[in-house]
Amino acid sequence: MGVQLTKELVRVDQVIGEDKTQTIVEGTITLPNGKPDIEQVISAHATLDTESLETDIIENKVIVEGKLDVNVMYVGAVPEGTQPVHFVESSVDFSFFVKIPGARKDMDVRVKAKIEHDHHDHHDHHDHHDRFVMVSFDPNRPREIKVRIIVEFFVKVTKREKIEIVVDATGPEDLQVLKKSLSIDDVVGEGRDQAIVKSDVSVPEAKPDILEIVRVEGKVEDTDTKVIRDKVIIEGTLDVGVLYVASVPQGEPQQPVHFMEASIPFTQFVEVPGAAEDMSKYVKIRVEHIKGRRKDARTVTVEAILKMRAKVFETKILNVVVDVFSPSEKLEVEKTLIKVDEVIGEAENEIVVKETLSVPPEKPPIEQIFKTRAKDEVTEYDIIDDKIIVEGSLTLETLYVADVTGTPGAPLQPLHFMEHEIPFTTFVEIPGAREDMTVDFDIDVEHVSSKADPNDNRKFEVRIVIGLNAKVTKMVQLEVVENVIEPEEEEEEEEEEEKEEKEEKKKEKEKKEEEKPSMTIYIVQRGDTLWNIAKRYNVTVDSIVKANNITNPDSIMPGQQLVIPRRMY
Repeated sequence: MGVQLTKELVRVDQVIGEDKTQTIVEGTITLPNGKPDIEQVISAHATLDTESLETDIIENKVIVEGKLDVNVMYVGAVPEGTQPVHFVESSVDFSFFVKIPGARKDMDVRVKAKIEHDHHDHHDHHDHHDRFVMVSFDPNRPREIKVRIIVEFFVKVTKREKIEIVVDATGPEDLQVLKKSLSIDDVVGEGRDQAIVKSDVSVPEAKPDILEIVRVEGKVEDTDTKVIRDKVIIEGTLDVGVLYVASVPQGEPQQPVHFMEASIPFTQFVEVPGAAEDMSKYVKIRVEHIKGRRKDARTVTVEAILKMRAKVFETKILNVVVDVFSPSEKLEVEKTLIKVDEVIGEAENEIVVKETLSVPPEKPPIEQIFKTRAKDEVTEYDIIDDKIIVEGSLTLETLYVADVTGTPGAPLQPLHFMEHEIPFTTFVEIPGAREDMTVDFDIDVEHVSSKADPNDNRKFEVRIVIGLNAKVTKMVQLEVVENVIEPEEEEEEEEEEEKEEKEEKKKEKEKKEEEKPSMTIYIVQRGDTLWNIAKRYNVTVDSIVKANNITNPDSIMPGQQLVIPRRMY
């Protein structure tokens, strides 16, 4: 009797290779005109511009390009009594490659990166080390700052393939089938698109007319996504902030710089052929570009370009057939090696960070806060048993109107900007997560609000909501059954006598076995499974279970004695 195999077609990201590597990014920052020469560096801080990361595959190599934003605070070489502390921001480009054998142009690349500490000792008194940046300057070149940053990259190359997986086998009555349960993402497809969101927004009644627009910023909030046939629908709001110079009658001592906010709802879609309603999705949307123009004294025309990416998948639990044998029939089993990411779990969590902050000593006190923006930067992430922990810092940028009451000669528009940094730690629980696995996660600043302290005009409170979405996978290399062949029957031309002779020998052997007074006792060794023992003695797993009254077939202990039943054929 033949063996019938049941196969299922799945689309998986087959893992071609992965590598963790460090690279040193070096660059020179030149002071812009108007900034004084450097006397001493106070602090330096680098953040990775994740949106700038670009990858390209050439044969067996992945090229990674991007940029680091660097902020340096320094004491300027200026006359005493004038503002000595200055701030310079710039960016440093980098490009390097990672060897991944087997990588080809049509494959997919995922890159995770984090800035590392510089562990070297530097004795030069002109060198300064802070927040993972090595900064040095030459007193003979007081307008240049050299920076050196160590960045760790995790690069993974995958190829989307359709593979046939054997999920069941039937045949002879005593056919033994060993299966392994595997949870994998059956990837339906991925789509990318751009959309233009354009709308007129009005100045709130309480705000004055617009004379000139200073700055427009935008962030996508409150997105709701759903999968329909061949498409992912994205509904959301574009939160817009407009900083503008107000038009006020001459002689009126009003605050002439104002900030207004508006929300523009939008609905867009990304095409993903094969997508269907009950599938899972991963959606990423960001504002690539935004501009605003004054339409009239009470209206701003806002235009933004949104970049959207959607991936649709089904998490399937497959019972993959990894081995078969039959005590009564000789079977030839063909196997193949598959390398896939097994999904261990996925979860999300939200935390609220609340902090009371102070205005820096060199800045005036607060009259009114316009807006606080928060940018997140992950500095460390770890998988410990059943938990993903992410640490990082929030860079807060606060725009406010200063309280200059009683300050003689104070400017009409005392608008100020201050920056603070707040560390954060968040986590998410994923049962089964272990240190040697891979985690993909997204950190999102979902909400920021700030308010001045009514009792102290040098203090203000911020409240930030941070969302963490994490997925843990484990690269599995598994030999699975691809085909089962039964050896062809004995050649017909075989002599009848030979057949009879064989039959006689077989009967004699069986008679001897029946007369055997002893039974086979097997002592379980470390690493043994019932499957391996049954296959070795060519008997069914069930027959060993029954002969030994085993209650849990998955739990046999080294040193345990098992009776191996004799075959009945």
